[in-house]
Amino acid sequence: MRRLSDERHKHLVTLRMSGKSIPEISKETGVAKTTVLRHIKGVQVPHKFQTILREKQGGSKDRAKALRVNITAETEKLVGSISNRDYLFLLVGLYWGEGTKMDFSVINSDPLLIQTFIHCLKTLNIANDRLAISLRVHRGISIPEAKRFWARTTGLPKQIIERVEIIDGKKKGKLPHGMCRVRVRSGIRDRLLIQSAIDFIGKECNKGIVSQ
Repeated sequence: MRRLSDERHKHLVTLRMSGKSIPEISKETGVAKTTVLRHIKGVQVPHKFQTILREKQGGSKDRAKALRVNITAETEKLVGSISNRDYLFLLVGLYWGEGTKMDFSVINSDPLLIQTFIHCLKTLNIANDRLAISLRVHRGISIPEAKRFWARTTGLPKQIIERVEIIDGKKKGKLPHGMCRVRVRSGIRDRLLIQSAIDFIGKECNKGIVSQ
């Protein structure tokens, strides 16, 4: 890490004190933004310049918000309506990447992924009464709260949660609600169907690569 001289450090602080934003300071001095941030950390901007600085920061937030809105609209246009066939391919991808190979199940900490997996199962006409839920949580995490959270997430009654595995380790920095495992009961045929689809897709992709 290259250390700046005291003179350059004071220059960065002076620019900050005058209400300059981090991108402005970086552009004016040629110093990387991360370095600027390190050197001006904790600097109190005089009150008369705080409004100017907030407006600049607000402008950045507005641009970021506008970008997110544009990206969302572009994504919706690109994806379009999702068919049952699309959901089937998504189910194949989810099981391929996150599924366990001994049975037809997926375990993950992402609520949206779990919800998507359950929804995609409908393409195989798998009803909710064929699903079993189990959790894996770190010691110190509230099991009743974890059960309530995953019951709300999956739309299934918490009474069907079969078991909760406790993992030793500190709670700090761990997953707040643990991981949820969704298993399809009597799912041998369904699992073989998905695995067959994985093999088929893999072979087709292999052809495309080898033939190039």
